[in-house]
Amino acid sequence: MKSGNYRELIAEGQQWLSGIGRGEPLLPGIAWGRFVGLLIEAMRPHYFAFGVGAALAGAAAVRAPAGSSRVAIAAFVAGMGWGVGQLVNDLLDRDTDAINAPGRPLADGRLPAGPALAAALLLGLVLLAALLAVHPAAWTLGPAAVVLLMGYNKAKGIPVIGNLVFGSINAIAGGLGVLGRLPRQEEALPSALAALAEALPMLGLILGINAWFVLANYEKDRLGDRAAGYKTLPLLVGVRASALVRAVSLPLLAFCILQLDAPPDLPGTVTLTVAAVLGGLSVLPSLLKGTDEAALRGYRLAVPASFLAMLGLAAPLLGGPGLALAALASVALMEASFLRTNNP
Repeated sequence: MKSGNYRELIAEGQQWLSGIGRGEPLLPGIAWGRFVGLLIEAMRPHYFAFGVGAALAGAAAVRAPAGSSRVAIAAFVAGMGWGVGQLVNDLLDRDTDAINAPGRPLADGRLPAGPALAAALLLGLVLLAALLAVHPAAWTLGPAAVVLLMGYNKAKGIPVIGNLVFGSINAIAGGLGVLGRLPRQEEALPSALAALAEALPMLGLILGINAWFVLANYEKDRLGDRAAGYKTLPLLVGVRASALVRAVSLPLLAFCILQLDAPPDLPGTVTLTVAAVLGGLSVLPSLLKGTDEAALRGYRLAVPASFLAMLGLAAPLLGGPGLALAALASVALMEASFLRTNNP
């Protein structure tokens, strides 16, 4: 079994459009309300905290802020962009998900592929247009995110490269947050590039946190990834060695956080400490058992560890109450998804 490719996906879309031209229904065998509900489920909103957290962390790196509503738009685009990415990834990985996560709407056939592809394209175009409301120079980040997203599945065929591409996609979300806090001015592009360069330490941290997270994801998805022909690090070195890499990476990430120009305040420090503890605990099942089932148990801790780390970095922007609300809401949404299925 191989993972899907864009040529096959486009052919499916063309077949769906041809059917509509022959008078077939726009949504074959499914009501509109049901379709929208399944589409939202497939976008996995319980993971939106990753894109939102990355954008907020990037915004917090700007020393002389100018906007707040535009930061909210950046966070919205980043969160929804995560959802569109999930749709595209699930469309390509239906055979893989039939093994790793058989309850997903595209994997089990509840959500028709043609309309889902059309919805992903439409939402993607809307989000690209929304970039102009973030900052005049934000259009420069949109194409980069699209290229990385389209290349992600291929990148999973090369050990570590998939981690870096995934982390880079979220670093771009952080870049949107940076631009959302800049003033809108005539010389937008030079000032944007300067601000992004100054925020590189934060953007690098966002990349590292997400590369760490997706390694935990790869550990529990080995069975389907192997069948799809991917070559992730856990497939190459095993679950235990991969978990050891994550364990060693934690103090490195902590060291990088301490090197930031503006160290986290008390609420941020508490949140980052909780994230570090959860991250440390997440590697233990894989280290002790070395099985796919153990990796899945650890993954349940790696998820909140990762988005809490980014929210902790965003503490100067959110403030104590805002950080507490964002953290509690994100954890509650994620835990609710794990109660429904063991691999959301």
